[in-house]
Amino acid sequence: MNPWRPRHLAGALLLMGLALMPLTASAYLLSFMFLLFMYVTMAESWNMLSGYTGYFSLGHGLFFGVGAYAFALLVLKGKLSPYAAILAGGAVAVLLAAALGYPLMRARIRAAYFAILTLGLNEIMKTMIGNNDALGASYGFTLPPVPHQAVPYYALLMISLGAIGVMAAVDRSRFGLGLRAILEDEEVAESSGVDTARYKMGVFMLSAWFPGLAGGVIAWNWSYIDPYLAFDLLLSFNSAIMAVFGGVGTVWGPVVGAVVMSLLIEALWINLPHFQAVVFGLLVIVIILVSPGGVVELAKRFSSARWAGGRG
Repeated sequence: MNPWRPRHLAGALLLMGLALMPLTASAYLLSFMFLLFMYVTMAESWNMLSGYTGYFSLGHGLFFGVGAYAFALLVLKGKLSPYAAILAGGAVAVLLAAALGYPLMRARIRAAYFAILTLGLNEIMKTMIGNNDALGASYGFTLPPVPHQAVPYYALLMISLGAIGVMAAVDRSRFGLGLRAILEDEEVAESSGVDTARYKMGVFMLSAWFPGLAGGVIAWNWSYIDPYLAFDLLLSFNSAIMAVFGGVGTVWGPVVGAVVMSLLIEALWINLPHFQAVVFGLLVIVIILVSPGGVVELAKRFSSARWAGGRG
């Protein structure tokens, strides 16, 4: 029997279940799934850049916030349809990444400085918008409500699946090999003929596209946006933590991390709200100490050990 068939069947059943969920699920479950899709999108897009190049971003939510604000302005002031505004928000995020990436990526900034810079850029954007009356200042914007809760659900489901699909394509491509070469040793990669600046620019722009799209969908679903929601650093931190927890530099690691950590956050908020951050942090530390490659690497090691034991 073809060993891929059960896996394909399981994937098809999962997609079917996700597609049918708005027809049967409660409002609470739909809300949770919506946040899960957001974190899958954010963790996977963070992984595209940081997991494959080693340029650790602490402000990847910048592109989420830009996408959200582009959506709001285009709908309210540009009179664009919400669907077109979502796509435009993703394009604006990519353009911002191109503008920022040109000096950042060509300067070959060290990873630690890059993390600080991305965090600072997120806070600068938050402050600029919060003090600009034309952009709603700290009060933000109220947006038209979604026609049905299923609309943003399906939109964000497609965006998260798109992020996974693009990551899988990158992982198997020559482009992905070039990114891994940068991760291993950027100077050696460049001396071997890899155009490191172009590769870094490309993945930086690609990693901005999906948060920009997600920002527009989530702003529409919330029917409200302000700079403190759009550029919340917790989103950037959680995205990075989920990717690291699941396993950076892999296709499925960020997905596993987003699923496990989202369930954990929800359970802790319900049962241990005052200790949520402590338990969350301790678990991440334990996983990193036990398995630096994340949950995916730990699962592979466990599977290999069982297989070896079975043979013995």
